[in-house]
Amino acid sequence: MLERRQSRISTNFDEIYSALFVDFDNIFTRLDELAPAAARAFATNPQRWLRWLETHAVRMLYGDGVRRRILKRCCYLNPHCYHQYRPFFIRAAFNVIDCPPLTNQGKTSADIHLVMDAMDTLNHKTMFDEFIILSGDADFTPLLIRLQEHARRTLVLSVGYAAPAYTAASSWRIREDWFVQQALDERPFEEQRPLDEYQATGPMPQSAKVVRPVRSDRSHMERGAQIVKRMVSDSSTPVPLAQLSHLLQKELEAGQDWFGYGRFRDFLEALELDRLEVSNVVPGYVFDPARHEEPEETSARSEFRDAYPELYEFAVRVHRLTDVPLLMPEHYKQLLGLIVEEVNANGFFLTNTSRSVRDKCVERGIPVGRAHVNFVLVGITRGGYPLSEQDGVNMKDVAKAFMRNVKDLCNRTQFDLSDEELKLLMQWIMPKENGE
Repeated sequence: MLERRQSRISTNFDEIYSALFVDFDNIFTRLDELAPAAARAFATNPQRWLRWLETHAVRMLYGDGVRRRILKRCCYLNPHCYHQYRPFFIRAAFNVIDCPPLTNQGKTSADIHLVMDAMDTLNHKTMFDEFIILSGDADFTPLLIRLQEHARRTLVLSVGYAAPAYTAASSWRIREDWFVQQALDERPFEEQRPLDEYQATGPMPQSAKVVRPVRSDRSHMERGAQIVKRMVSDSSTPVPLAQLSHLLQKELEAGQDWFGYGRFRDFLEALELDRLEVSNVVPGYVFDPARHEEPEETSARSEFRDAYPELYEFAVRVHRLTDVPLLMPEHYKQLLGLIVEEVNANGFFLTNTSRSVRDKCVERGIPVGRAHVNFVLVGITRGGYPLSEQDGVNMKDVAKAFMRNVKDLCNRTQFDLSDEELKLLMQWIMPKENGE
């Protein structure tokens, strides 16, 4: 498909044609529960996150020399509640479809309109390669499956809980923490250059030539390789990937998108590391086989299984059904403690709080990643304890809120917890010294 696109334009880039469908009510209300400032940024400055979407995961999905063009933009909005945001989307070249309530319960026709428009787009004379759907409504699962049957990629953004079937039916799930922390960041895009270092930063006419940044791809790769080699050389043991990621983020000023590679692991594997090897033993290591013993399968999961065999089996089941991080009880205790410490010291701002807590985890050798921190922070809020509204927080209330969220996620997947399983959940998330 990409080869036939090369004749379309006279640029150095091949192009992916995308159609974007925004379920405004769904995304805005969920963002507002999580981070009101992010919800307002989403509603009043769509140009900001459109630019981010144009470059998000392009290299990871399609390789080098490809850019995304969002040619069709549709926004489905309830004018009775959100009419004040309509002009912002019109100015961003969206076709805004008003979807007023049709029932006394406030149900709108946004989902029906979106599905019909998406199906019509399949037959459009422009061959759309991608369908980007911003909604967490699991009712769109059959639509995703139908689009997949027509060999189209689907990218979905779901804020908060998303049904496993919905995310499984999509080609790519846009992580909500990336979207909030990058696309809705209040800083000007000039300060976020690492996110789009190698992609066009805005819509360009078809005859335009792409201007490469001053810092080349090779310079980042060479410097990154040097840093990894130095750190492994200075260490007497294999180096955990979390420590490497933490250092490279600071040294290279890399965004969460890792210069278009999407994940740190993909960026790492693209580096020229000579004889150094990457181990898949959880949580992942880089080591020098000439100096280090190869990491053995004594990972956090193995330690969890050996230390808490009954709890481990329960935790794995919950993790597979709900994506709740599979951390050991002591790691949850440490993580929740650091969250309490950070919020009481500096207040709660999702992006800053998650970054600071993650950094402290890395410094203390706690095997917790940024995605784990974000999941727990969002879960605490959705468990009925909004951190931004508290004068001060404590371990007990934070743990109870997160446990309520985990119980709710289990219920949504039709995993009804028995009394014994509730005890296991408390043992996992709320150690006895933090319980009632």
